[in-house]
Parts: sequence; C-alpha cells; structure tokens
Amino acid sequence: MNDLRIRTEAMADALWPQSFLPPQARPEAVFGDDDSDFGPVIAALARALTALFGLETDVSPGPPPIVADGETWPRVAPALAGLLATLRLGGDAAREGAVPAAFGGVALTRHARAIADTIDTVAARQWPVGCTLPGLDIKVRCGVVAGHAHVPAPPRRPRAAAVPVAALAVRLFDMPLRVRVELSSDTALIASLLPLRAGTVLPISPAPEMPLIIGDHRIGRACVAALPDGRQQATIVAMGVAPIAGART
Repeated sequence: MNDLRIRTEAMADALWPQSFLPPQARPEAVFGDDDSDFGPVIAALARALTALFGLETDVSPGPPPIVADGETWPRVAPALAGLLATLRLGGDAAREGAVPAAFGGVALTRHARAIADTIDTVAARQWPVGCTLPGLDIKVRCGVVAGHAHVPAPPRRPRAAAVPVAALAVRLFDMPLRVRVELSSDTALIASLLPLRAGTVLPISPAPEMPLIIGDHRIGRACVAALPDGRQQATIVAMGVAPIAGART
C-alpha cells in the first residue's frame, strides 16, 4: 500500500456532455446549465448601492439564507434596511452597535423597498441576455453591516409565436431583390471588336433560358419576352442556388 499512487487529470472540455439545444429551445424549468456572466450585474449593483447608502458598498454572489420549513426570508435582509434608515437619520454605520437590530415595521418596509427598487433597476438594465436563471442571491456589505439580498430576474418578453413555413415563403417572395438577368455571354478577342465607336451595335444570341444572378451566385433560370411597349419581361422557370465558376468569394 505504501507504493500506491493516484494521479488526477483534468477532463478535456470536449468530453463533458453539452446540450445541443440553443437556450431559446430549452425547457423553461431547466436552470442548472446556465453559464451567464453576472460580473457586470455585480459591478453595477455595487455602484448603485454605494450611491444609495452614501458609503462604499461591496456586493458579491452569496448563497440563499437557510430557513426552516414554512419560514420565509425577506428579500432584503432587515439589517440592510436598518442600515439605510440609520444613515438617512444621521447615524454612523462604521461604529459597532450604531445600527439598531430592528426598526418599526413601516420604516423597515419603506427602506427595504428603496433597496429592492435600486436592485430591480440595475437588473432590468444589466441582466445577461438569454439567461434562464430565475434570480441571483447576493451578499451586501456596507461598513460593519452585511446582509443577504435577492435579485429576481426581470420579466422576460414572451416568445413570439412560430410563423408557419407557408407564411415565411410568402414573405420571402415579397422581398424586393435586385436580380441580374444574363441575356447572353460570349468570348471574343479584343482585336475583333476594334475599332469601337459610340453607337456601335454588337450582335448577341440570347439563349432560350437565361441565368438569374445575385452577386456571385446563380439563383435560377428565366426566359425573357418582349412587351408591346418595348420593355422586356423575365419569367422565372427554375430555381436553384449555385456559385458562379471563377467568381471571387
């Protein structure tokens, strides 16, 4: 047993199972695999609460408070509400015992509400996009007082109803696109075109079906017919996207 050796190695990231569904397609009840960055939220909360208390305030992620069965914990710790009330009444938060253990119900509720409103304002502005967590628990420390607070996730916009494929097809065909019709193409030596003068007419031999081109891709074929007023009208006869040989991408 004295020769027993155990070596630990970090598992490669590729070996960990990853969800193949995007966040928008995951069930609403799945919160455990969210890896959102809450750094900006924590920093913004520290700045906002520092301005509210008027003293340097530290904010860090913290575990939710442990409560007994059937007991509910206030969203903002009473110590933090009492601290805000003390500061607004001219008390000294840096001195032990300066903050009373509890204020009257009305005062405590009003100042707890002020802290909660500040937290909600920051969350609505800084909450990570696409985050599915229902909220974040934080620990707030100001002076000698520290307490728990909960940051609920701001209301998310309801998901837009899925648009039927047929309706999407109608929208696609209604989109204006600038399409080029290649009437003819030919390879000729420059010497055969000289001398070029203004008004020179070069004969072309249009094909029955001509390619439709957008950028460097052919998107289909069309036939062109003359209209009585002298204009030309192209009618699509086939669709299919393919890159043009020799075109730069």
